[in-house]
Amino acid sequence: MKIEDLALRQNLDGGFGRFHSMSSDSSITTEKALRRFLFLGLNKDFQIVEKCLQYVKKCLYKEIIVPDRREKVINWDVFEELMFSAWLNMFQVEDEKVASIQQVWKNVIENSIINNEFSFMEYKKQYRFMHGIKGLREIGPSSFYMVCLLKNKLTPSAKQAYFQYVMEHGIYYIYNKNLNEVPTVFDSKNTIYYLIAIKLISVYANSEMDLNFVKTWLNNNKSDDYWDMSNLKPDGIVFPTSDNWRIYENKLVDINNFINEVLSEL
Repeated sequence: MKIEDLALRQNLDGGFGRFHSMSSDSSITTEKALRRFLFLGLNKDFQIVEKCLQYVKKCLYKEIIVPDRREKVINWDVFEELMFSAWLNMFQVEDEKVASIQQVWKNVIENSIINNEFSFMEYKKQYRFMHGIKGLREIGPSSFYMVCLLKNKLTPSAKQAYFQYVMEHGIYYIYNKNLNEVPTVFDSKNTIYYLIAIKLISVYANSEMDLNFVKTWLNNNKSDDYWDMSNLKPDGIVFPTSDNWRIYENKLVDINNFINEVLSEL
């Protein structure tokens, strides 16, 4: 989706209708617009992004109530705070409430580390202690929002333990599989989602050695000094980042820029 199309769809309040959706269906949501901004390389200084982030901040402070259906299996208020804060943090928006919510989840995650390993059972206890809600499902510790919210916030030992846990369980909403196992088919959308997850978790790695296997895998799938994914289709969110893929060279540039960007983070 082009930035011009997003501008036409943006509401006067800065949002795009329903907020929460990481799915691949065609309906636009505020969350999908935010993802598209990221993949287009737009920061908070762009007018359309700034307007959207102001909307997200108002949602965080409950000045605006999103039109989403409130899920009943989790504490929806806690989930919304986590979601809004994560997106504001992704775009480096400094805010006292975001910092406060980061501290809450930092405590939950760090107090869930036992003998240098992340304990999901302890996480459940810490979650209940912090939020006091029984009978509802816990928000997963390896969700996209948690990973984005706690970037550069955990202690070194907690960071490494959390890294190992997420690598084993994947990042919910992005690639919910073991990240230690690379996709079996390189030329597929699974590879793109996998690499997005790897890029997100890479900031938690203890050393470059932790993700060397990803570099090796990528290099092994390179031909003639570039990556060719002829079967990959544009989705309007991640790709294309160029004008369009009707010109195949544009597709090659987009894919190779994306993979090189991931590699630069490893």
